[in-house]
Amino acid sequence: MNVYKLTTAQKDQLVGQTFDNVQFFNPVLDADGNWFISIEEYNYLTLVRANELGVISWWFSLPLIPYNPIISELPL
Repeated sequence: MNVYKLTTAQKDQLVGQTFDNVQFFNPVLDADGNWFISIEEYNYLTLVRANELGVISWWFSLPLIPYNPIISELPL
């Protein structure tokens, strides 16, 4: 599975914002220390909304990276 990598500044710009005026972005940290958003979040953002959020300048250059989840082993 692939995801779109964000810088910390890009993550901070998206937190608390909606991608479709209903659903919120949910940037997540992976096991490599990368912030990312899902392909679905990326695909549902319209050009109009991207312009409103001020992310249009970097949105189309986000790198697609392999998802590396954080694995937590809880004691039994």
